[in-house]
Amino acid sequence: MIRSFELRWFFSRHPAGEIKDWFCGSKLCKEEEARTDHYLVLPSNEVGIKVRDGKQFEIKARTRSPEPFWLETGASVGRQDAWVKWSLDDCEAAGRLATIGGGSSEWVPVVKQRWLRKFEVDAAGVVEETDVDAVLEHGCRVELGDLEVRDSHWWTLALASFGEVNRTAHLEQVARHFLRMLPRGVELTERDSMAYPEWLNGLAG
Repeated sequence: MIRSFELRWFFSRHPAGEIKDWFCGSKLCKEEEARTDHYLVLPSNEVGIKVRDGKQFEIKARTRSPEPFWLETGASVGRQDAWVKWSLDDCEAAGRLATIGGGSSEWVPVVKQRWLRKFEVDAAGVVEETDVDAVLEHGCRVELGDLEVRDSHWWTLALASFGEVNRTAHLEQVARHFLRMLPRGVELTERDSMAYPEWLNGLAG
């Protein structure tokens, strides 16, 4: 079981080159291999169910309602919330689940290309970047994703803090550190800020 505090936005187009250049402006940025995740679209925005790359079955449940997030002062630019995730590593079961269809729910494949970075926050509140694969007791992952779903393209920007202490504070500290120099043309708003279940329900609507 993994607990996290998260902040995410979705935008309906490919990420422009300057966005990738900005996000990957560090030698510690890691590009993942493309993969396909299958999401079970449910009526609720409080629970997310997916099969990750045909290998892992995951359930996420929201444990804290979305709250406004401010970069500095002024209007909120996003919504932050808390989640708990359970994972099952069973390739055979995950593969069978991904092929299940019918009924009132629907499995939706999402093709992903992701770039990742990771940060830690020391006792004085100083934010420092670390290797993506480093094992930390607490910290914050940052993700840029290029998504293809239902013949449409999207990109997503997200932060997720982890650890047993100070998840809220670490998310906010890393977000304000990382997002202070957004590339031109990127506007963060509450309208575009949501978790995967709400985004997928919006696509289905």
